Amino acid sequence: MIRAARPHEISLLPQIENVADERYVRFGLRCVLEMPPHGIASLDEGRQRDMLWVATSPRNRVVGFALMTLPGGTAWLDQLSVSPRWQERGLGAALIDRTARRARELGHDRLYLSTYLGVPWNAPFYERRGFASVPRGQWPLAFRLQFAIENSHGHPPWRRTIMQRRV
Repeated sequence: MIRAARPHEISLLPQIENVADERYVRFGLRCVLEMPPHGIASLDEGRQRDMLWVATSPRNRVVGFALMTLPGGTAWLDQLSVSPRWQERGLGAALIDRTARRARELGHDRLYLSTYLGVPWNAPFYERRGFASVPRGQWPLAFRLQFAIENSHGHPPWRRTIMQRRV
């Protein structure tokens, strides 16, 4: 089930993000593990703005989440994480769909994200859900700034892309 995050669940989300990130090591991206997860304050801000959703198990335990932000006035899927045990069950896709619905409610016609190329649960996963890469020459200033922030956190820029999907 996908639903809005509750205040007492915010503290669970950084651990879900960390555990989900462990598989990046297999693709030579240990740097992802070395980056701090989203902070409690930014997650709670997302919750307060109705831009943070959780995926729950049949026993209502939080097993994944999606966070949307609005950099430069664009709807941006800032984080999507699902605990490894619960992956490949459609929860990530359902979280994307919920995020897209909120983006549409806020008046946006597209949802954007940045992700890794050549990592099966990144760009190929998003392509199967209707996302397409935005050519770097078409990035507005807000995207270039977002990309610079991500690079400063340690993401190798040559392995990343920005993608979009109509909502």
